[in-house]
Amino acid sequence: MIEHIIFDLGNVLVNIHPHRTMDQFAKRCQYSEEIIQSFYLSDLHLGFMAGKYTPEDFYQEMITKFPCEIKIEEFQSIWNQVIGLPKPGIERLINQLAEKYQLSICSNTDPWHWQVALEYMKFSHLFSHFFLSFEMKMNKPRSEVFKFMLDELSTSGEKCLFIDDTYENIESAERLGFKCIHGQDPQKFREELIKLQLF
Repeated sequence: MIEHIIFDLGNVLVNIHPHRTMDQFAKRCQYSEEIIQSFYLSDLHLGFMAGKYTPEDFYQEMITKFPCEIKIEEFQSIWNQVIGLPKPGIERLINQLAEKYQLSICSNTDPWHWQVALEYMKFSHLFSHFFLSFEMKMNKPRSEVFKFMLDELSTSGEKCLFIDDTYENIESAERLGFKCIHGQDPQKFREELIKLQLF
């Protein structure tokens, strides 16, 4: 019996726009888009999400790797353009699910992006736990992330439903017994929840 529903953040609860940030950095710092794109999900990027760098250290590492006359405030402003508004229909779905299940968020994210997401998600108070990569010091799809969640929730995989847009994360969760929904569309989530007789 499902007791917990755990949501990814980007592309599941909120829209994300990585190309906005990469385009702005390319224009502002006069790099080709290909060079900027090579950073996305690189070791440096993944390290920031895994809490290996403070925001200030991450900024310094970035302007060392991609030399650019840009102050940290402008850098942060451009960086935060990745985070968009909540997905249409997701707030209503969360409100309905919160009446029956304990809800959590599990996200590969960083302190800057998380603060923006919190500002946009007026429904964040409906989640009981936030499993954030920069706080856990590890990223999905590592199995340790899912084991950590189970320990913190004092539950088993069979009692959890995990919703994520990245298939590697889904596979990792399934290996620990989680039921999963793969996708990005709140309407699809609703349909799958109905199929699973959870809604």
